[in-house]
Amino acid sequence: MTRQSKRSKKTTLPTKLPWKKLLGSRKNKGAAIVVVLFVIGLASPDLRDSIAETLSISNPHKPLSSKVKGPLEEGVWAVVRVVDGDTIIVGDRADRAKQYTIRLIGANTPEVAGPRTQEEPFGPEASEFTKQRIAEAKSVVRIAFDGDQVDKYDRSLAMVYLQMPNGQEVWLNELLIREGLARAQVQYRYSKGAKDAFRRAEAEAQNARRNLWSVPSSSI
Repeated sequence: MTRQSKRSKKTTLPTKLPWKKLLGSRKNKGAAIVVVLFVIGLASPDLRDSIAETLSISNPHKPLSSKVKGPLEEGVWAVVRVVDGDTIIVGDRADRAKQYTIRLIGANTPEVAGPRTQEEPFGPEASEFTKQRIAEAKSVVRIAFDGDQVDKYDRSLAMVYLQMPNGQEVWLNELLIREGLARAQVQYRYSKGAKDAFRRAEAEAQNARRNLWSVPSSSI
């Protein structure tokens, strides 16, 4: 073998990367997972969030970012009207062009009678409950986003909080579920921490047989 061929042999790069060595440390494994989640997230944010939650590498209480930004900013808003238990309108009472519909994410109350809806059991009770709680908070709410900000009906999706007379802030989404006036909807995209809170609230309502859970499911 000539001296030139020996030199070529020494400088030839390996054809296979040592993946086992690269992934041998926990730090490298974590970095690889982050890269994979980033690539997956480009195609499907929902799948990325689900994998991150399963692997426990994301903060379960951190609100998820929105794929579509809505017309509202987080903060304090005046309530114009309560549509039903899980839907309110906020904004400028004197200008309908500056009024916005908010759907409480993760909490589904029964329907009230309307042009396109039929009244369901506990629908009026849920609506009245929301009206009373908002009135106690002087018709002011604080909204925060967790996950997608807009649904397919162009309603803003939000967590809604009330400042009560005693100074306590009440999470209306969770309260409706805990009172048995709403069912938890955990199939949508928002933080695991909020979903867990809603599951606990629903379990409490079921065990106490409150409102929706006080009658057989077949009659609801």
